Amino acid sequence: MRRYTILAVCIMLLYASHAAAEFYRWVDSDGKEFFTNNPAKIPQEYRSRSLPVKIDEARVSVRDNPLVATKMPVSVKEHKDKYGRGEEYWHDKALNLRLKLHHLQDEHDLVLKQLEGQDQKPKKNGSKKNRSYSSVEKKKMKLEKDIAKTRKMLEVDLPEEVHKAEAYEGWIRE
Repeated sequence: MRRYTILAVCIMLLYASHAAAEFYRWVDSDGKEFFTNNPAKIPQEYRSRSLPVKIDEARVSVRDNPLVATKMPVSVKEHKDKYGRGEEYWHDKALNLRLKLHHLQDEHDLVLKQLEGQDQKPKKNGSKKNRSYSSVEKKKMKLEKDIAKTRKMLEVDLPEEVHKAEAYEGWIRE
């Protein structure tokens, strides 16, 4: 009797190892894709639209023996915009604008500190002081214009250029 029980358990284990779990796929109202192997976990409103996922053995790798590498060599082609420029070009262009904006903002902060320092000093009646004050004010105004211009280039002009070149918008994000 014990021998038959052991034999039955071994047969069940053998068949259980060959059983393939079935996976299901569904897409929610936001367009997000979900997978599960338990149909009970699929929300009620998506159960009618869920589909079983077919397993492609050619894409499965087990331990140190990847079947994908031996059967299907994959070459990934780098995406380019319609002018032949890739991700690196757009990333560098956005980075340069960000660095320029950061540099201008630092300069602006220094000029504001200079103005603050001049306001705290006692005023003397002299044309030289008035002239230096106005030059610092002019520098401040010029920096504010440059900051606004660079910010517009980064936030408006560059995304438009990316769109026209049919490049990925993610290439210019931080």
